[in-house]
Amino acid sequence: MLLVCGIAAGGLAAAEPDFAGEWDTTYGRMSLRVEGKSVVGTYFVPGGPVNDLRGESSSGKLTFTYSEPDVIGEGQFILSTDRRSFSGRWREKGQSRWDSWDGRRVVAAAAGFSGVWKTSFGLMRLNQDGEKVTGCYTFGERSEISGTVKSGVLGFTYQEPSGVAGVGEFKLGADAGSFSGTWKQQDGKLGGGWEGARLAPTPGRSWLVVLEANWEANLRANEYSFGDMLKQFFTRVPGVAVRHRYFDGRENFARWCAELPYLNEPIVFYIASHGTEAGITVGRNTLTGDFIGQQLRHARDIRLVHLGACLAMAGDVPQRIRAASGLPAPVSGYTKVADWAGSAVIDFMLLDLVLARQMQPAEAVRQVQKSMAFAGDKELPDSAIKPAGLKVLE
Repeated sequence: MLLVCGIAAGGLAAAEPDFAGEWDTTYGRMSLRVEGKSVVGTYFVPGGPVNDLRGESSSGKLTFTYSEPDVIGEGQFILSTDRRSFSGRWREKGQSRWDSWDGRRVVAAAAGFSGVWKTSFGLMRLNQDGEKVTGCYTFGERSEISGTVKSGVLGFTYQEPSGVAGVGEFKLGADAGSFSGTWKQQDGKLGGGWEGARLAPTPGRSWLVVLEANWEANLRANEYSFGDMLKQFFTRVPGVAVRHRYFDGRENFARWCAELPYLNEPIVFYIASHGTEAGITVGRNTLTGDFIGQQLRHARDIRLVHLGACLAMAGDVPQRIRAASGLPAPVSGYTKVADWAGSAVIDFMLLDLVLARQMQPAEAVRQVQKSMAFAGDKELPDSAIKPAGLKVLE
């Protein structure tokens, strides 16, 4: 690990006073994050709409505008010296009267080190199970970290793709919203500080991540894509963020999967390609269940893995994905050679039930099978669409 990643002397910028995180406020739960020089976020009262806030902070003062369904306005927050609370004021646009708006940072001690962190060496995902912690961070593309927590201190080892390895320790802050620590290489030649600030999930957000292989076999073929259609379809659902990327083999499939751990809201992960009982096929490559599962092992917020590929559920691919990833997330897909139009209709309805209607994946599969006869595995007389054999492994 080398100190060449643009971190200013003295450690992580997030250690300076900032507003990033989760807050309980006068007007409901608020989630704020930093985007460049701006602070953006949302706030809501349970049962009410999600409202937007945007501004800029300097020296512990956030000046912002807010937007609600029927009103817009402005305000200011002043961060306390311990960064655990703020005091502030707000007013509607066109009004002269100011009202108070205060907040206290949400204590996440119960989560321990679990979560997504902005650190001195890039984004980090940690997963704590009892005293054991495993995770990854973005320095050197995908570096691994593991260790044990004792008395609130995580002692760990790290391994980077370049072969560099070392040890260190993190001490969780009193509000569990930050940690401070140290690291050193195994050879003892390099070492230093390592700090982190917790990144809070955005309330009401979920992700649809589509990794798709190109279907066109030659220049004569017109371009077509499930991912493009899904992106347009889910534009109508404000809380769903769609990310659509292409892959042509193992390397860039793994590259996109490496970013999944740093999305800390619910994820539906959809793979669109050809398939067989042995796995997902792309070009001359077969992505086995073991390989796919290995790429997902740190992405603990995945709620469903959907295999949009023929025959991928007919063998033991879903079981191997679950075993290799260690995730409890259901895996769904097709046991038969699925009709293009039929599978498109099935996928759209299944994903809509899960993402827009917040239905559990297994129940969503049952509803699709109940609503569409060709989603099942039985041959239907006089049906233009052959059965797809939609199946889910819970």
